Amino acid sequence: MIDQLMILAESGEHATGGVTPPMVGIGVFIILMILLGITYLTGGTHQRKRDETREHGDH
Repeated sequence: MIDQLMILAESGEHATGGVTPPMVGIGVFIILMILLGITYLTGGTHQRKRDETREHGDH
């Protein structure tokens, strides 16, 4: 799938002088990193458990 995307980017660049293949690769990488960040933030594994806060005597 990614190789088809790169072929499409190359043919589009030659036809219209548009986006270069490295820019497409960087864009795909950035999108995947954003999706990974959203998954990490909504996953809840980085949050403290409620029982840990009670053991430390916060309330």
